[in-house]
Amino acid sequence: MHSLLRFAKTAYVETQNLKPLLGSYTNQDDFISRMVKSGELIRLKNGFFLIAEKLDESPAPFEQIANLLYGPSYISFEWALSYYKMIPEGVYVVTSASTTKSKAFDTPIGTFDYTYLSHHRYAIGIDQKENGAGRFLIATPEKALADLIHLKSKKLEGKDLLVDLIEARRMDEDLLKNLNKKHLLEIAENYRSKAVKNLSNVLGLL
Repeated sequence: MHSLLRFAKTAYVETQNLKPLLGSYTNQDDFISRMVKSGELIRLKNGFFLIAEKLDESPAPFEQIANLLYGPSYISFEWALSYYKMIPEGVYVVTSASTTKSKAFDTPIGTFDYTYLSHHRYAIGIDQKENGAGRFLIATPEKALADLIHLKSKKLEGKDLLVDLIEARRMDEDLLKNLNKKHLLEIAENYRSKAVKNLSNVLGLL
């Protein structure tokens, strides 16, 4: 690892944080490009990198990277539901909601997918969690489920929606029962979505 990178407190670094350390170099961009070519830096997008050697010390901080790679955004959909152990399958795409246009980044460490939500749908149900790499923004379990239903199950109602959740998506029925119904209702009111309102009604019967 180049001595300059040892000053980084995280496994990720942005160009704007690197350049002040490169004051003695005439062509700073060229120097950063050489570190990418040598494998010391892994480019996730222009101006945003992972420090390769730090990945040997600990796993990639996917949640923090997702928050910073494209924003404003918060972790949601399948990745958040997996984080809360509401779905049994492993998730290999880091899924997020954003108020900017939908976009996906295919990077050397995986795909980061962002789905557009309007401001009134975006603003409610965001929580802050912490892991070994620090803090990150993620949907509450109720919001992650509402986001998923809005995106993928708009046409399902009543028992059909419940069957989709428990049988098709294999969600734990006890976890669904224990969701915060008041919070889910607040989300449904802000969402202004028939599908999310249906979700609130159906889970209220469990």
